[in-house]
Amino acid sequence: MGIDSMRVGGGRCPPLLVGGLLVACLMLICNWWTLSTENIELVRQIDELNEQLKISAEERDQCVTLRGNLQQRYKNAEDELASLHVRLDQQTDLKKKNEELEDSVTMCKSELDSLNKLDATKTATLKTLRLEKDTFNTQLDVKQDENKKLQDEIDQLKDELDKLKLTCNKTPEKKMNVAQQSEVNPKQQNNVTSNDDGEDSPKIKNRSTGVTTKE
Repeated sequence: MGIDSMRVGGGRCPPLLVGGLLVACLMLICNWWTLSTENIELVRQIDELNEQLKISAEERDQCVTLRGNLQQRYKNAEDELASLHVRLDQQTDLKKKNEELEDSVTMCKSELDSLNKLDATKTATLKTLRLEKDTFNTQLDVKQDENKKLQDEIDQLKDELDKLKLTCNKTPEKKMNVAQQSEVNPKQQNNVTSNDDGEDSPKIKNRSTGVTTKE
């Protein structure tokens, strides 16, 4: 109605109103442009934030997965470390046993060397004893032969001694017969006495000296 009255009164719009409208339109356009630009920037930032959130979520998932892997690896490392400790203890025990075995082997070698030396000494001693035994056996055989010869000589001497005893036992009987005959014939007595002294008196020959003695 005011516009119509203005048109009716003057026939045109006032320049101030048009200018004000243009300024208002420019301001509205500027505000819209500013708001639109800010909106676009905000949308871009939101998109960037969404992308970052997605990346962060993926990284978080990766971190969770990596943490799980690290925990599993840590657990495996602990198990392997425990196993290594056990193996180290076993190796230490084996090393001690090996050292004990080496000491035992050394002692056994020493004892074996001692036994070999003792065996060699025993062998030499046995050889010497066998030689001495052979020598003693030879000497014993010689002595036995000598004893046998001496025994034969003793037996021969005993036989000769027995014969001499028999001869000595016969001699007194002859002397008694001669004495009886001498009473009858003195001349025959002299003859018989000389006979007894020259022929019938027994003689003993010493085998060791070769001297003949009259009994």
